[in-house]
Amino acid sequence: MHREWRFVSLLLGAVALTAQADPAPTFAYAYPLSVPPGASAYLVELPQDAYGWARLDGGLVDVIVEDANGQPVAMGPYTSSMPTSHPLTVDVPLRAVPPVAEGMGGPRIQRSTNGDIVIEPGAAAVSGTPREWLFDARSPVAAERLAFPPPGHDASLAVDIDGSANLQDWTPLARGVSIVTLGQGDGAVDARVVKLAAAPWRYYRVRVTQGDAPWDANGGAAVTLSGTVVDASTKDEAGMRWLDVAATGEKASGQGTDYDYELPAALPLSRVRATLGAGDNVARLDVAAVAGPMTGESLGTIVVTPGQGAQYALEVPPGRRGHLRVHTSTPLRGAPTLSVGWRPDRFVFLPEGKPPYRLLVGSRMARRPNWPIDDAIAALRKANGSGWRPAPAVVGPGEERAGREAVDAPAASFDWTRPLLWVVLLLGAAVVIGMATSLLRKKGP
Repeated sequence: MHREWRFVSLLLGAVALTAQADPAPTFAYAYPLSVPPGASAYLVELPQDAYGWARLDGGLVDVIVEDANGQPVAMGPYTSSMPTSHPLTVDVPLRAVPPVAEGMGGPRIQRSTNGDIVIEPGAAAVSGTPREWLFDARSPVAAERLAFPPPGHDASLAVDIDGSANLQDWTPLARGVSIVTLGQGDGAVDARVVKLAAAPWRYYRVRVTQGDAPWDANGGAAVTLSGTVVDASTKDEAGMRWLDVAATGEKASGQGTDYDYELPAALPLSRVRATLGAGDNVARLDVAAVAGPMTGESLGTIVVTPGQGAQYALEVPPGRRGHLRVHTSTPLRGAPTLSVGWRPDRFVFLPEGKPPYRLLVGSRMARRPNWPIDDAIAALRKANGSGWRPAPAVVGPGEERAGREAVDAPAASFDWTRPLLWVVLLLGAAVVIGMATSLLRKKGP
């Protein structure tokens, strides 16, 4: 009797082993970390080749730090400290956008190689009072007050005000603001100041929605901008890194040519520069990020002029992009060379466990635990002052662990788990039935 029950126990154990969970997650790549001893926290920047292993759609959740015993330590994305700022008041000229006939395309507005506003009138430009005005603050300024120039005569108009970082995407700042100048002397009405509470923008747009703007359309009018500007020396951000990328493909498209650029990994790009080949001096390049055969994201336009193309960087919203496409209607003798600027993602970890530490990247199964790392860093800043920074960790040369096996989905194969489980269950049922039959045949005492 005991022998039969031992056999049943062995069968149940086999069932449990067959249904057990997948093995512990493995990582594709590992990087040794060198850290100065005694720091309360360490900051690590993700190296370029790590982006080739980290999941593109996972928010970098497959990035962890482990100690010498292979145990994960408390870590997470680093939230930069707030930079300091100072007040700024500057007079900047108003640039009139030429009016166009109704239903026709407007002028082309873009940035020059040094970021100045360039307005190219459209083919259907007409005479008349401009309805749209632009001005360049020269650096991102959080505007608090705009003082428009005195008109020299009575005027009453309403305007909308927008802000932009690239002259392409605009954010509303104020709507239907009245600007009124009536009379002179003690009874005069002079309402030319607009108060704002906006995020920092470099470019501003003023659209006249009612009345006629009394300002000089030839550049003689200036607006007084007052606000705050961030001190560059106090910015807590990763340094900009640049990577030159050569064209990997070329094909005719429409009235021009498309050039494709494949990056070594999907990097968090925020700037793009272009350099023309030998013999070419000027071109207009429309840059886009390609996500698939039928999808893409327009990033902006680069206008390359003699001797200045490589100095001007097109600012784009930060995001991971691995494939760029440049379209140009300008006949070129050769493909331009792109330089992409990116800032690496940064992580902070606490000195738990036993050093040395390792940075692990790339896993289809692993997920970083949700440690309250932001609360820990906030406590350290409170204890050490607002100027405190985590100590930088030096990332050493990476070494492959599981490689593509840790990242790629396993190849589809026949799953023996289910049929084996049924075989074990049927054998167990047969044993139980046999034991029951044997008991029924035995006579009682």
